[in-house]
Amino acid sequence: MKNYKDKITAVIILYNVTDVIFECLKNLKNIQIIIADNGDNNPDTIKEIKKNKNIVKYFRFKKNIGFGRACNFCLRYVETDFTLLINPDALIKENDLKILENSFENYPNAGIVVPTLVDIYGKNKDKLENLPELNALNSNHKYDGSFEGDTCVNFCWAAIWLLNNRIIKDLGLFNKDQFIYWEDFYLCRKLKKKGIPIIKIYESKAIHNASTSTKKTIKSNFIIYKHHILSSYIYFNVQKKSFYLKKKLLIYLFRSISYLLILNLNNSLKNFARLCAVISYINKK
Repeated sequence: MKNYKDKITAVIILYNVTDVIFECLKNLKNIQIIIADNGDNNPDTIKEIKKNKNIVKYFRFKKNIGFGRACNFCLRYVETDFTLLINPDALIKENDLKILENSFENYPNAGIVVPTLVDIYGKNKDKLENLPELNALNSNHKYDGSFEGDTCVNFCWAAIWLLNNRIIKDLGLFNKDQFIYWEDFYLCRKLKKKGIPIIKIYESKAIHNASTSTKKTIKSNFIIYKHHILSSYIYFNVQKKSFYLKKKLLIYLFRSISYLLILNLNNSLKNFARLCAVISYINKK
């Protein structure tokens, strides 16, 4: 019978990564790891990362291919039963990972199982969230997102997922057109349409230090601002000739210039990036 260590491969995507990854790797020292390097990383940090003996493959791309495509690429090289997709700023201890893996015995038809998120003191901070289109349908129903016990969900953030490779490799992972952001919504929606469960495991705990994995630079902020908008258009399949996009084009142009004139550079950058997102979407083939 396989040990859990032989059943899981962790996949981690790096871009301009911070030292938070070392705590992440420390918790994964007993399973094999595949890393995709999207660039802009400190050479000393990468050198230190590569000292981990359980890294079985390390892919360095010539250019940033985005989170979703990098995950898709790595999944092709996973030979174990399960894949742990984990951000560098997500921390899960060995026992919690074992609980997560063992949960597939209770939910063999689940496509994804995820841990419950807690703070550094172990206190539950997790809330159930929904797909945006379902949120709109249920806008009149008040719910605080609390839960007790294992729960079947429509959506969960892709910071830390354990994938059932038997199902996910057949279904396909992320939409390659979504560079970053909304790829988790996309896959969760696809699973829901197929009737494949996503289960949040109450007894398995993890910490997600959100937005601490990437060093903030002008370049990284531009990428974030642009693709957060662009990927949402792809997700909702916004009509390229719609009045909505024309209106957004003018709004972002006006705001980027206005903020620049008053030397509010961050807001100018944000709106310029969003302007670029609209233009990219309209011109996308």
